Amino acid sequence: MPGTDELIVGGYHFHSLADADKARDEQKKIAYIEAHMNRENPESVLTIYDKMLSNRIFVTPVGFGFLKEVRDYLLQSESIDNDRVKPLELNQMYSLGKGLSEESELPQRKIVPAKKKNPYEERFFISLVVNIVLIIGVIAMFIIATTSNNPNIINYENNIVNKYSEWEEDLKDREQRIREEEQRLGLDSPAAETEE
Repeated sequence: MPGTDELIVGGYHFHSLADADKARDEQKKIAYIEAHMNRENPESVLTIYDKMLSNRIFVTPVGFGFLKEVRDYLLQSESIDNDRVKPLELNQMYSLGKGLSEESELPQRKIVPAKKKNPYEERFFISLVVNIVLIIGVIAMFIIATTSNNPNIINYENNIVNKYSEWEEDLKDREQRIREEEQRLGLDSPAAETEE
């Protein structure tokens, strides 16, 4: 647990060391800005003030105290129109206060999720699942094509060679039976003469 002295910065007692460190960083920023800010030229001070507000470089009471001081200086300056000096914007509500009813519109704070989802993460997962299903489908088609009796592009040559081999064997068997029958009957065949 940090000591009490570590939690006090600029007269403010912070409840966490991180907040106190942030206030110390803002003190360093204030010192740098004051060293480089020309209070003799209110226009340049207004430009610096507007940049500090738009960049939101101060978030602790230490920084807001400095912004309030610069704002008061600009409002007192005769060369700067008060309408050009923006008010300090607080980023939190302190109470509902009197005069606000339940029907009044309160500024809504955006609830920021702890972890932002990557928009491509879901698309990647869907793409991965679809690709896996397609790969399984292609493998199944190859298995069906190779095991099928019907000729297809994969087993076309083998099926044709097998079919012609069967026909050739069938023709040889028939020719052999015809020769045997001719010999049994004692007929001379023209095929037998050409073979001799």
